[in-house]
Amino acid sequence: MTFERRRLLTITSYQTSWLILDMIYFVKRALENKPEKTKEEWIELVRKNWNMECEFDGGVERKLHTASWLMGDLRFDALDLSGQQWIWKPDFGSDGWRKQTLLMFMSESGLLQIKQQGEVIELDEQALLILDGSVEYTQTSGPDTRAVIIRVPRAVLEGKGKLLSSREILIPDPSSPDVALLMSWLAGATAYGEQCSSYGGRMFAEHFIDLLEILTDGLTASKRRMRSHDRLRKVKRFIARNLGNEDIDPDSVASAMGMSARQLMRLFEQDGSSVMRYLLQQRLEKAKGLLIHGGDDLRIGDVAWQCGFVSASHFSRAFKRQFGESPTELQRSVREKRGTKERLR
Repeated sequence: MTFERRRLLTITSYQTSWLILDMIYFVKRALENKPEKTKEEWIELVRKNWNMECEFDGGVERKLHTASWLMGDLRFDALDLSGQQWIWKPDFGSDGWRKQTLLMFMSESGLLQIKQQGEVIELDEQALLILDGSVEYTQTSGPDTRAVIIRVPRAVLEGKGKLLSSREILIPDPSSPDVALLMSWLAGATAYGEQCSSYGGRMFAEHFIDLLEILTDGLTASKRRMRSHDRLRKVKRFIARNLGNEDIDPDSVASAMGMSARQLMRLFEQDGSSVMRYLLQQRLEKAKGLLIHGGDDLRIGDVAWQCGFVSASHFSRAFKRQFGESPTELQRSVREKRGTKERLR
């Protein structure tokens, strides 16, 4: 019996060591078995996906590998950036994505230099920064440089009460245990995110957006009395976590947040909205995301239930009023677009 227990511990330790290695080489793990692209293909990919021009350092060896995937509202791009310079092009990309997202860079290896508005930042191994991609910048990378870039939609941050309005480069303190926790989440999502289920991806994205409060609060930490917009942010976060509860109403929200219903109403009035209007909007936005990213077999009734609607018919009427098409029509449109993409491959 003693022998068997030792053997089990040995196997567990071995498996854990590989997990730790995957976390250290999270981009390398994501790029495993990805086909290598030619320089011409890579230049076109950078133009199409990033609206930037790519130039290569002729003296650097590289393997042009990349992987892209969605996790909820987050887009991940794992890249081998060895010996490259990306130069910003003066447009906002397809669907204006530059205006709609913030960019998070996390490096795995090498040296990545970012220049924006006269400021030059060097991102070395296991470091993190956030920038506004709508402001012109240039990135230059040295040999053996790998990194992941995450696009975070501004609308998601604002919808949860977080607004990163600064147009300056944000560099979280790497010595902070809270920042280290955030980065470990990103490393795990990069290493395994492309293979995880759509449900797992959505759950990760929701909680990760909440964890970004570590960064926003860290910039403005204060012992002063909580201001109204801070209270509103926390209320919105509570609502976001309870969208599936059909019984949630202003009284239950106020009670959970330790305030009166009148105080809650004033918070939303100052924000130009109301509790119920905001709650309905967030439920509909969540439902739209499920319909767009869910599988073809996703049932309208299940979406309604997950988003806290009392019935599928009530959900369908509210959805059509908000978006101009029914859930079924949106689902059909998404299915047709997927079919077109499959035929073009």
